[in-house]
Amino acid sequence: MKRRDMVLAVLAAGLGAVTLVYHGPGRAFVRGHVGDVAATMFVFAVLGLTSWRLRTRALVTLGVATVIEVGQTVWSGGLIFGSVFDPWDLAAYIVGVIVGLAYCRAHDEPRGPVPSQ
Repeated sequence: MKRRDMVLAVLAAGLGAVTLVYHGPGRAFVRGHVGDVAATMFVFAVLGLTSWRLRTRALVTLGVATVIEVGQTVWSGGLIFGSVFDPWDLAAYIVGVIVGLAYCRAHDEPRGPVPSQ
């Protein structure tokens, strides 16, 4: 796992923890959707343990999140998997993956030799 992925995982876990203890205005939005963004960022970061490219990690993350969300139409998982299907959660998952991709690309280690000036 690259350092950038570890940092992203810590940031995502921190954001997720904040959403759990937040009790201010817009709590339902923060708890529901910002929490989903954080969870998706975390899964994306953990997939940094694989040798997959960023695109593959993004697609797998979205696939897992979508299966869990659609699965909520059949069963309820409580805190971890949610309890009600919400199509807006799918948008939150996309945002989480976009944030993860943007972070990784912004903090990508250089490949190959650095050009001389």
